[in-house]
Amino acid sequence: MNSQLSKSEKKRRAKGLEQLVIELAALTQVEIDVLPCDQEIRNEIAAARDLKGGTRKRQIKYTAKLLRDIPVEELYDFLASRKGSMLKEKREFHELEHLRNLLIDEAVQRYEERKHSNGFISENEPVKFLDGCEAIEIIIAQLPDVDQTLLKNTAIQFARTHNRKFRRELFRILKAALEKSQFLQNSG
Repeated sequence: MNSQLSKSEKKRRAKGLEQLVIELAALTQVEIDVLPCDQEIRNEIAAARDLKGGTRKRQIKYTAKLLRDIPVEELYDFLASRKGSMLKEKREFHELEHLRNLLIDEAVQRYEERKHSNGFISENEPVKFLDGCEAIEIIIAQLPDVDQTLLKNTAIQFARTHNRKFRRELFRILKAALEKSQFLQNSG
């Protein structure tokens, strides 16, 4: 999936990790010692805690670089439980936006290709239009509870009209699927 990330999206994610490191470095040493990560990263976070100016910025960037290669969900959860941090919600929001944009791009591309190849698109088969869609498969892998039919129909509506309300509706569908999966995960 990283191959589909734009340069801007990669920069935003790197900034998000730097923000995570900044918040982790603001924790006390006792809290840093119990972080759910390996000792090397704990040491780097603790080192950033005591530095000032440009040295601190470089240390934060280095630590964020180390975090790129490992799952950081536990660190976001740790911060949310200790400080009520909003970083996790921000990260989820950006991920949903990314998924929505992937779907929209692929739906518009398919719609234009189909329109140019045979001149019209049957109104009766909108769901089949996105069969085998790579973006849908990525979304289903991350959000298995998503309403696929509604998602496909809304993506087709956007591709036809380019109306922003369908763009917002796609985001709402993805957000509802995320909330449902989080609810099922917490209750089960």
